[in-house]
Amino acid sequence: MSKNVQIVLTVDANSLYQISNPSQQEINTLATLSDDNEGVSDNGKVQDFLSNVYLGRSVEWIGSTTDTGYSIAIDRIVYDFDLNDPNDKCFLEDDTTILGTGGCHGKVVATIKDQLDMAETLNIYKIEFSVHYNNSSKAYLIDPKLISNT
Repeated sequence: MSKNVQIVLTVDANSLYQISNPSQQEINTLATLSDDNEGVSDNGKVQDFLSNVYLGRSVEWIGSTTDTGYSIAIDRIVYDFDLNDPNDKCFLEDDTTILGTGGCHGKVVATIKDQLDMAETLNIYKIEFSVHYNNSSKAYLIDPKLISNT
């Protein structure tokens, strides 16, 4: 069943924000991903989270936290040429970088290319996000995966 997919990045914002120079491992530990299409990380690691998306359909990335006073913005989605097979094509319809809507609750919406040769292709990408607190913010990134389906 082809449908639009929403991917939610949930962050332990208070803990992450308090770390002055977090390592990638600390960022990965304090962030989790989920989606509305049975996305999963077999080992529980955010960098191994795999979303199933559909050719020609939209994917929306949003941020979330339960920490009072904090908000999570998705700043951009970037196709990772360094980590993907050089023979594979970028899954994004419009560009290799899709900017968020801006602000402290920014999100990104993108369309997956509607090309059959994209089906069953694993893509690694970066989510650049920021944690907002008291009119300031700090930026971070994670690099999960998605696979395109027909």
